[in-house]
Amino acid sequence: MLCNIGQVCKHFYFIKKGCLRLYEIDNKGNEVTGYFALEDSIISANTSFILQKPSRDCLVSLEPSELLVIHREDFFKLVDTVPLFAHVYHKFIEFAFIHSQMRIYSFLGMEGIDKLKWVMEHEPKLLSRISSKLVASYLGMTNSTLSKLRAKL
Repeated sequence: MLCNIGQVCKHFYFIKKGCLRLYEIDNKGNEVTGYFALEDSIISANTSFILQKPSRDCLVSLEPSELLVIHREDFFKLVDTVPLFAHVYHKFIEFAFIHSQMRIYSFLGMEGIDKLKWVMEHEPKLLSRISSKLVASYLGMTNSTLSKLRAKL
């Protein structure tokens, strides 16, 4: 557990090896996955990390992972003083925003089969690397629905 609900996120992570998952708990007690990050990517509980407010998300490692970790103060010192680091950070924020928008707009009104096809096209590693239960939570469906849809394809 790298950040839990209610904690203020103080770190940013670069994944050398492994897989991290960012999720929240909805009002029915279900885990809703917002994002998975695999090797050579970066992640944090962004809203909490940036605003320094208690997190609505959990950030967890799904498997043994090798992470490079930077504390928030050091992170923003680098953003302020190293132009290349600032550029990488801004690209990450752009990616996070665009990815979120694509997921929201792509999934609105989409049938389950189309959601699965979207993941197959845009994030194929998830289907072979992540448990189907967690992929289902990412797609907003039950595990049994995901299994039936996979069988159709």
